[in-house]
Amino acid sequence: MKIFMTGATGFIGKHIAERLLKDGHSITALLLPEESETLLAGIDVSIVRGDITLPGTLKGVMDGSNGILHLAGAVGYGQTMENCLKINRDGTRNVAAEAGASGIRRFIHFSSVSVYGRVPDVSISESFPMKKIGDPYGDTKIDAEMILTGLSEKGELDLTMVRPTVIYGPGDRLFLPKIIENIKSGRARIVGKGNNTVDLIHVADVADFIAQILSDDGSKGQVYNLTNPENPTWKEFLAMIASALDMPAPERHLPYRLALIMAGVLEFISFVRKTEPPFTRYSVRVIGRQYHYMTDKYQSELGYTPRIDLRQGVTDVLAGMKRDA
Repeated sequence: MKIFMTGATGFIGKHIAERLLKDGHSITALLLPEESETLLAGIDVSIVRGDITLPGTLKGVMDGSNGILHLAGAVGYGQTMENCLKINRDGTRNVAAEAGASGIRRFIHFSSVSVYGRVPDVSISESFPMKKIGDPYGDTKIDAEMILTGLSEKGELDLTMVRPTVIYGPGDRLFLPKIIENIKSGRARIVGKGNNTVDLIHVADVADFIAQILSDDGSKGQVYNLTNPENPTWKEFLAMIASALDMPAPERHLPYRLALIMAGVLEFISFVRKTEPPFTRYSVRVIGRQYHYMTDKYQSELGYTPRIDLRQGVTDVLAGMKRDA
């Protein structure tokens, strides 16, 4: 398949591009006008220029493609609602409009489990209602899904929606490296009791999942949660990381609500100082509560099973950090 990718220069996009090329797909990657081609050095893709927030720059860039893989988005600490609306909502609308103008029906969209509104202690299948909670990222991912679902229901797109949990692996800068830094510094605490399970999935598993979706027509019109259902608890996971670092495991606990307050204070201080906080309210919500994102659907419909456990995943991340040092 000839695939047009947005977000190919990101951590996740690079891994997916390399995986799909191995399967014989060809890829055209959209780069911003100012982005350097060296970001995709060694990856055999065609490059076109454009900006998903400026629809005029997208005209004709998808010609010759027969599938869209839309990963580009505003994510990470410090995102404003204005920026997320511009990129996650309006940018998605612009990509979908150009796909329609180019006659492309196959569309795979990267969403997030954030669309559920971070609801703990209940089983969350793909039919669970989406909920806006004032989070710029999650709320605008809902907007993007609604735009694409509307086009799909009109028969204009053969849409597959993927809702991953936090993705980690070599090249990750947003989540696991922060936890590793906190353990190295001695600041790491177990949020709550630490008995809640980890909601992470390795980027290589994500790439395998996308490759499987592209080879399975039954995935058209479907939505899939994506996480590793065999993950350990956070207490076990932090001990695992500490062991890999040859350091003592964190033993001190921090109540969830206190951790949330502290994270808010640290975010404010970091905002004033124009630095990044050691941890955020987002990370506290991810680490400190038990979520049950059901994976029955991808297992039964696609026969897919993540292959990389967290111990191997930690090894991958540490090796990547050592290479980049």
